[in-house]
Amino acid sequence: MRRRMVAAGAAAVLLLVLIVAIAKGGGDSEPKKTPADLGVTTTPDNLGNRTNTDDTETDSTETDTTATTPVTPPATGGGTVTPTTPSQGTGGGTGQGTSTTAPQGGAGGGAVAPSSP
Repeated sequence: MRRRMVAAGAAAVLLLVLIVAIAKGGGDSEPKKTPADLGVTTTPDNLGNRTNTDDTETDSTETDTTATTPVTPPATGGGTVTPTTPSQGTGGGTGQGTSTTAPQGGAGGGAVAPSSP
């Protein structure tokens, strides 16, 4: 029993030495290159640093707020022209045509819905 314990301890030590030797990897004689050495742009140290935002100056200009009157187009043919307001739609999107015919199946192999119980 004692011999087995000694053999297990020696195997554990040998395994530990092997793991350490592999982890070191023998080393490399060349120094490692950084991304900046390879020409890759790096993130600046002051990224997200917003300390100077309170010191900015902006130019302000005054605007004239006089009311303007709409100009009506001149009447042609002796009548009065009443300008019409543009119609308002109900929202965005593209127009959809109304069709009363059901779509026809093609020659493709689409999935078939299971029948309902």
